[in-house]
Amino acid sequence: MQTIKNVEVGVIAHGIGVREVYSGEGKVYLTSFQMLEERGVPYMPISFAKPKKRESIHFLPFSLPKFDKYQRILVKIPATKLKPKVFLNLSGVPIPLSGIAPHVVYAGAPAISSLPSKYAGVWKLYLIPFYLYLPRLRKEAKRCEIIANSKLSARAISEVYGVSTPEVIYPPVDVEKFGEVYTRKERQEIFVTIGRIERGKMLENAVQLSAKSGVKGVIMGSLVEKDYFKRLTKLRDELGANVEIYHDVTQEQMVEMMSRAKVYFHPTFGEHFGIPVVEAMSAGLVPLVPVNSGAYEVVPKELGYTSIEEASSKLKELLKVDMREEMHQISTGFSSLTFKAKLWKHLSKYL
Repeated sequence: MQTIKNVEVGVIAHGIGVREVYSGEGKVYLTSFQMLEERGVPYMPISFAKPKKRESIHFLPFSLPKFDKYQRILVKIPATKLKPKVFLNLSGVPIPLSGIAPHVVYAGAPAISSLPSKYAGVWKLYLIPFYLYLPRLRKEAKRCEIIANSKLSARAISEVYGVSTPEVIYPPVDVEKFGEVYTRKERQEIFVTIGRIERGKMLENAVQLSAKSGVKGVIMGSLVEKDYFKRLTKLRDELGANVEIYHDVTQEQMVEMMSRAKVYFHPTFGEHFGIPVVEAMSAGLVPLVPVNSGAYEVVPKELGYTSIEEASSKLKELLKVDMREEMHQISTGFSSLTFKAKLWKHLSKYL
């Protein structure tokens, strides 16, 4: 691979092509690319595996949707082929790059933090490379500039890397698009859950909530793990839960479903933030979120839960209230314009 010149910003985006459309991280990628394009700044995405649709510097000549955590470290290999004015690392791991150029890292909570995680029991073995590489990551964390995507993430970053608590910039949300439907009054007594259909999103909690409360639920998300999808449908049938599960829906379909629901249920304990929570608030839904999550930072505190039993009780009460105006107003502080302005302030001092 030849060294590429005349690029001002090398954008570390290890999952590009896999998560561009359906995930919060993908939204961060696209919004950051837009920020640089609007400013006329030459940039180059950097990924470990070849993206399906976008030009990038990459190592593997094919797409690799698996081994996400490993790719966050191994993306260092193609990154060293670039000598930009600054690296903007959107993959969240402080891989050693400061020796080449200033390094700005936008990060969620590290996978090896003490927060609840899908990597429990034997699955902790999957994270062995992170533990082995941790001394180098800690060294780089003290040299680079880290920005956290929530206060929860900021505390976890400080815990794992031994640095001061980073500044927080919340992720961008397409509040304009989802906000188009918040005034719609004819709503059904159902809840909506959005998340990639993979084990780490804990979507089984939404199935259990429906079974416990007797309230209809709708789950939507991109299909990542087929086996997990089968487990969800099996659990739904075993519990007799009234839950519809859709995968790979369009944004328009998501917006339409949100316009018909009253409550958004977020099932993922320990998640760094949760962009769908703010999308739902913008659409006029009342969010119900885990207390132990980044999303709890941005909602009224009475909208948090600590167990499915508590969530079931609160869900029934929330179906009776109309908080659309309040929820929509809160969501307006999370626009893509706000994210771009705050991130540019950090990045521009190196250009």
